[in-house]
Amino acid sequence: MNKHFCKIIKLQKCFLYTALAVSFNIKAETFWHLYKSKNGVSVYYQSHSNNTFEVKAQMSVEHISTNDFLELLSDTDAAPQWLENVSLVEVIKHISPHENLVYSYFDSPWPVANRDSITYSCYSKINAQQSKLLIAARPNALSEKENAVRVRTLNATWLLTQQASALHIEYQIYALPSGAIPTWLNNKVGLKSTYKTLINLRNILIQKSYAATLPVIQAGKCN
Repeated sequence: MNKHFCKIIKLQKCFLYTALAVSFNIKAETFWHLYKSKNGVSVYYQSHSNNTFEVKAQMSVEHISTNDFLELLSDTDAAPQWLENVSLVEVIKHISPHENLVYSYFDSPWPVANRDSITYSCYSKINAQQSKLLIAARPNALSEKENAVRVRTLNATWLLTQQASALHIEYQIYALPSGAIPTWLNNKVGLKSTYKTLINLRNILIQKSYAATLPVIQAGKCN
């Protein structure tokens, strides 16, 4: 009787463990909605509880290497050519060979005020084929300017995967613009600008209309 009872208890524990594991996996999985898939660029979004969107985009660029992408990033003068709504990018400080502090200025359509941001970026290797660039807001690293609203929430990742004849690029970003901007407008602008940014990025990489500027960021260890 005791032996049979123990088997029942073990079976109940097994069922409970399985239910918890399944529940955890369902909760951990994130569902991405397709916004647009056109011209080789796919853009997705994920809704947050405050009705804001996290955006993810991906594409592959033939005959381009990871180093090509890193050299483009080093040419901050070329940034307005491919970063949508960005009119200025400047490296404030080279913290280390794999870390930078960057200032960016964003032009906003009237009547929305222009924005700027201070971001910390760190580049690292995942394996022989993959690397990633992590970007996070550091709003207090520089005094705020009168003609721009400082972006205080921004987290982004560039995931680079070197394939046989192409570079696969995945970009993911969550940002809040600060100031008085309706959530629906921020979501709409974020989706459109992400799509246009990747289209511009592919074009400038293929045309190689940029010049590498030393120091080009190198892979290191990121926290």
